[in-house]
Amino acid sequence: MDKPPTWQLIMRVVIAVLCGMAFLLGALAFKVGAYFNFIMLVIMAACLLVPLARLPYLINKEIHWAFWKAPFSKENRRYWRPILLRIIFWALCGFTVFTGVVAAQFQPDELKGIYFMIGGGALFLMLLSLIPKRIGGKPMSIFSAFAMPFMIFILSDSLFPQLTGKGAVTVNSPFADESYMFHAGHNTMVNYHVAHSSQKHALDMVTLHENGTENKGDKSKLEDYACFGAVLIAPVDGVIERVVSDQIDQPIGSRDPKNPAGNHVVIKMDDTHYALLAHMKQSSTVVSKGDRVSTGQKLGECGNSGNTSAPHLHFQIQRYPDLFAEGGYTYPVKFNNTTRIRRGKSVSKDGLFYIRNDQMAPN
Repeated sequence: MDKPPTWQLIMRVVIAVLCGMAFLLGALAFKVGAYFNFIMLVIMAACLLVPLARLPYLINKEIHWAFWKAPFSKENRRYWRPILLRIIFWALCGFTVFTGVVAAQFQPDELKGIYFMIGGGALFLMLLSLIPKRIGGKPMSIFSAFAMPFMIFILSDSLFPQLTGKGAVTVNSPFADESYMFHAGHNTMVNYHVAHSSQKHALDMVTLHENGTENKGDKSKLEDYACFGAVLIAPVDGVIERVVSDQIDQPIGSRDPKNPAGNHVVIKMDDTHYALLAHMKQSSTVVSKGDRVSTGQKLGECGNSGNTSAPHLHFQIQRYPDLFAEGGYTYPVKFNNTTRIRRGKSVSKDGLFYIRNDQMAPN
């Protein structure tokens, strides 16, 4: 067999190195909670790099333009495996981004633009895969075959939190009105908290304006956020263990890492379960330490105090009263007495798990 020309060997090495780097960076991004952001960058970069990588093959007439004249002929069957691997891989990348984007962060026109850009990019790469190269496609095929099982596992775990929700604690909604899951789920693609043991199963929740956004348009104003001042209620029965209410609401762009929970309430459910509601509005709490509260009783209002980038409720069920207690951990959470709205479909039953972009309406 003739030795491949130098340019082919160089291209194989370059593509293999890029694929290896993409896999390692993807694993790191998943660990730190930036997985879908990384996949979005991969799609955007690939829309430029893949055509460039094909340029040498085009120049040397190694693009198989005639494939679709007889796609199922004996000599062309061998191209189908790499074609399908690439199509499925880019489809998974696109679906990952659609699943991971926090839709409420964007105005409707902005969100359409993001979906169009990512969807169009993934479609472009899928269509490009339908024109195979005659030679040199093994590195990308091997990468796709190796990466896809991991991507499918991450997506399954993201979309079906009940699969990893063993030992979940059942609560009611902490908002008096309809709310929205900003960060929720049991892996870092849909919930960055999972990367931190002290808040692994925490939820970040907001309320929305009528157009489905968290903010009216001016993201510098606390009052433009729908959840700033929204009524918070007890999601469980218990005794108030801790109340902090004197922290200021941070201006957008400022944080208070020394007081990460900001204004907060901790409800003792029993000796091993404590409900934490954090980032509450300054001076809004209407309960005191030692008060016994019932589910649905008003606690205060949602704010922007503590180590937070924008108004929201940080909610979790934890082992100890202190957020950062040594040996502390959190429990998965599921909800009773709520209606879950996911991609326009409503489900009303007890024991519902929620993921990013789900809406919750108290029953």
